[in-house]
Order: sequence, then structure tokens, then C-alpha cells
Amino acid sequence: MLKKVLIVAAVAVLLVSNISGQDAKAYTWKAGTSNTYYSTGYQYSTGGSYSYRDNNTTTTSELKYGSVGAEVAAVQGYLKNLGYNLGTENGKYGYYTLKAVLDFQRKNGLTANGRVDARTLNLLKSAGSTVEQPTTPTPTPTPTDPTPTPPSPGQVQGLTVEEQQMLNLVNSERVKNGLAPLQVDMEMTRLARMKSQDMIDKNYFSHTSPTYGSPFTMLRNAGITYRSAGENLAGAGSVSRAHTNLMNSSGHRANILNSSFTHVGIGIVKGGPYGMMFTQLFVGR
Repeated sequence: MLKKVLIVAAVAVLLVSNISGQDAKAYTWKAGTSNTYYSTGYQYSTGGSYSYRDNNTTTTSELKYGSVGAEVAAVQGYLKNLGYNLGTENGKYGYYTLKAVLDFQRKNGLTANGRVDARTLNLLKSAGSTVEQPTTPTPTPTPTDPTPTPPSPGQVQGLTVEEQQMLNLVNSERVKNGLAPLQVDMEMTRLARMKSQDMIDKNYFSHTSPTYGSPFTMLRNAGITYRSAGENLAGAGSVSRAHTNLMNSSGHRANILNSSFTHVGIGIVKGGPYGMMFTQLFVGR
């Protein structure tokens, strides 16, 4: 019996208004175990990398030095969009985040105390959300019937413009690292589109879909066989932003540059709180 390893990773732009929803976590399905999933306890942030979030983390009305959780990750996302360098801080309110908040408060006539209260948060959200994010959601196409573009040299027939763009970026990274480019599997592409649409329709961001279950279950129910498999998720206003965020995260980068993967399905659907929802499904055969 072939060993099956499922490595999944996710990246999201976390909105403070939605932090009460289910956390997006990374899971590893280990070969030789039976229906056992191990949670890494990592919460992914806007910048594409991740930080540890304790299960006992609680929501507070004011963020300060030492705070942790999804609210901090969202604030850091806004600060990064405004050009602030936060080093490796993601999800934990450390020195660089404090320094950036103080600078932002001074520039905007706020009390420079380094604490993110409601007024500071509203200004951050207003200013930091304007970078590469549409103000009006784009109409959502039907995921199972996207509008394909005429094929050109190097283009895969049946992919949308955005999906082809992301495929090119992924394969460019693999070639630069001495790896073979991934082949497109249109059945996996169909599944990826369904997952992206489901996250928009049901307003969640997680590897575990209330409709399709885990990525492993979704692939298995579709009759797709593999030796290894993985999933990357992203929400962003553009393909380039989503790809950058994924490559800046070690977990997502590892999936993109996994030498055991041979095929990919990319599903991009316009809509949702981030502008576009991205799902990358990988398998190795």
C-alpha cells in the first residue's frame, strides 16, 4: 500500500471583523496512521509567514506590546501594506510592530502610546486596506464554468488568465530551484475552483470545508490517486500579491518547491473579502 502524505498550508488576509470564525491551521497527515491529524497550532497572517497561536488566546479590545493572536496578525498586515518593516513578527506584538504603530500614530495625529485602540485600528484598516485591494467586490463567476481564454504558446487550454499567471509563477520558481515544472490536472483544477468558491459562499477560510471535508477527502472522493499531496490557500487582491505571500511563508513555499509533486490544480475565483480566493492543489504520482 502506497504511503500517503498530505501536507497542507494556508495563508489569509485576516480581518478583525471576522476573527471569531474558525482558525486556519496547518495539518499534516502522517503515513502509517489511521485518520489521525496533528495540528501544528500555527495561525497564518497577511505576510504569508506564520506565528504560534495558543488555543487559549483571547480577543481583547486593545492590542499592545506582547499581545498575540489573529487581531495582531491583521494589524501587521495593514502595517506591511503601508510599507512598514516588521522583521519576522507575525501574530505576536513585538518590538518592530510597536515601533511601526508608534510611527503611524504620530503621522496621523493620534496619541503615540503604541497601543492599538479602536481609533488607531480604524485608521490602520482604512489606510492599510487600500493597497492592492478593490473597494467593491468583483462579481463572482461560476467556479465550474469559468471563462477560458484562447490558448497561446505555453498556455494550458481551459485555464483562466489569472490561473495561467499563477501557474507560470509557480513553475518559474520551480525551474529556478532546479525542479521540473508541474503539469496541470484539469480535474484537480475543477476541485480547486470548487474549494475557492465554497470559501466565498460560506464565508470561511480553512483547509476543512463544511461541504467537501479535508483536501485529502476531497481528492479521494474525486477518485484522484497520488503518493503525496498538498494544499495552499490564499486570499488577496491580485495574483502577484497572493504568490508573494505564499513564497514568503516556509510552509507554502515548501509545497510549491516540493520535489515529489508532479501535478497541480489551481482554482481562482473572484469575490469574497480579499478580492480573489486562491486554492492550489498538489499531488505527486
